[in-house]
Amino acid sequence: MARTIKVLLLVLILLILAGAGYLSQKLTLAGWNSVVEYKSQYLAQLPRGNSSEPLALRAVLIIVDGLRLDASQKLPVLNELRKEGANLVVKVGQPSLSYPGWTVIASGAWQEISGVTTNWYKGPVQADNLFKIAKDSGLPSVVVGPPGWKKLFGPYVTEAITVEEPPEEAPPEEWARVDEETYRFASEALDKYSSGFILIHFVGTDAMAHNYGGTSREYLDEALRVDGFIGKLVQKLDPDKDVLLVTADHGHIDRGGHGGWEEVVLKVPLVIKGKAVRKGLYTEQTQADIAPTVAAFLGMPYPVHSQGRPLLELMEASSEIKGHKGMNAALQLAAFYDAYAKTLGSSPFAGNVLSKYRERLASGEEGAFTQFYRELSARASSIKAGKLWKERFLRLPVALILAFVPLLYLLNYRRRLRSLFIPLAFALLYLAFYNALFFGRGYNWSLSAFNTEAQIKAFFNERLLDAAISFLVAGLLLALFSWRRPALETFERAVSFSLFTGYWILLQVLIFYWLYNYTFSWYIPDLKLGFKYYLDLLQMVPVGFMSLILAPLAVLIGWGIKRWKKVPVNGGG
Repeated sequence: MARTIKVLLLVLILLILAGAGYLSQKLTLAGWNSVVEYKSQYLAQLPRGNSSEPLALRAVLIIVDGLRLDASQKLPVLNELRKEGANLVVKVGQPSLSYPGWTVIASGAWQEISGVTTNWYKGPVQADNLFKIAKDSGLPSVVVGPPGWKKLFGPYVTEAITVEEPPEEAPPEEWARVDEETYRFASEALDKYSSGFILIHFVGTDAMAHNYGGTSREYLDEALRVDGFIGKLVQKLDPDKDVLLVTADHGHIDRGGHGGWEEVVLKVPLVIKGKAVRKGLYTEQTQADIAPTVAAFLGMPYPVHSQGRPLLELMEASSEIKGHKGMNAALQLAAFYDAYAKTLGSSPFAGNVLSKYRERLASGEEGAFTQFYRELSARASSIKAGKLWKERFLRLPVALILAFVPLLYLLNYRRRLRSLFIPLAFALLYLAFYNALFFGRGYNWSLSAFNTEAQIKAFFNERLLDAAISFLVAGLLLALFSWRRPALETFERAVSFSLFTGYWILLQVLIFYWLYNYTFSWYIPDLKLGFKYYLDLLQMVPVGFMSLILAPLAVLIGWGIKRWKKVPVNGGG
């Protein structure tokens, strides 16, 4: 009777593991969709601020797609612009993909605010942006570049000059032709529009990084080609009327991908030269600062959902003008963050911070806006963190229960815990195999791991296969190690191995669940941990389902070896 109960218990555990594998499939889909289909809760209708005195008649923003900071420092034209203008490094947000980055550049709103989290976003962008403000202000707004800009900002643009792209795997000369065509169209646009906002986007560098790597000769050659085009475009600008900004939407890892958290992906150049620009080397800023800075140069109202700040310290202007621009920006940020606090269920705070700095801001005091902005951002981060920790407190009991319930299995072994060491050792062997396959290929817990969107499905299918192979190899080694044991003991070892493997994965999943939940409605989670969470769930799928096969297979292997060696089938040893 006791033997029958033990068998039934072991079979029940296998069924539970299979159920966990099925549930993991559902959770992977839910987690993926909640990022891809993320809907921002922060796009409230807010009143725009006032215009201010323009410092330049025309702002020309050039984006060199995927230009790494180190590669930018090898470009002679850009280096000359650095010497003559403002030289900065800006930090990109996550996910560091194209459409999200473009939206940050044009709106000053991070991905969590704009709702543009992937390249599958269906436009137009709902966050307030430079194109829309220029249109409402009666200024031309022009974009020259890939079709994505028209998808995202088409309704707001005076003219979208689209440069069609070949397949990404096209040879270098095809992408060189695209950049040359971009230069030609950009040159014509500069001749046509003598005022307003003009955005020019070169894409060949990004394709070369994807195809050949972020440190390849092909990538640098195309960057140098684009640098030459920038030099020719600079000759069309009037330093007494125009301001030029050159930046990148993201960088690339050495093998070519982006989207993740790596420093070479997140840190990109920003060079500003022209009318009212104070030359010099400045401290690191953020990509969200670009939109309000452009608005400040053109004297336009700031995008109402912007979280960045105008870089007043690099502008040559009187204290009165800077004070006016600083107050306009402060009023916009205060209105946004009070609405932000309300959305998160907290009391408004930005008005109080503004009151503290109002006189200093209005006077144009150097550094006052930076201090105001830092305090405002810190208070906003504190409110977000407070809400996160409240939700974590509520999730903690569920996480702890799910973590401790599987340990009830150990009650069966309270007098013979040592017998669990062997299946535990082989569960650790599974982890060693799986991680060796993953990290041994040079991957990391990062969206940069897959080089192109076309590789995403194959990448995750490979991770499923890695988990299946690792589990099967470790399980078969356990079966071979246990062939002398009685059939029930071998079966029990295989079940314990499966349970320990699944339990280790469960603990990692539960840590992420406690920190961030399994779906995300009002924030984007830490995407490094999020990527790991997704891989952990994927591991559980083959581990759960293959547990049903492994345990009887282990018994069959032991029986076969005994028959081959002519050992009594019911013998011990």
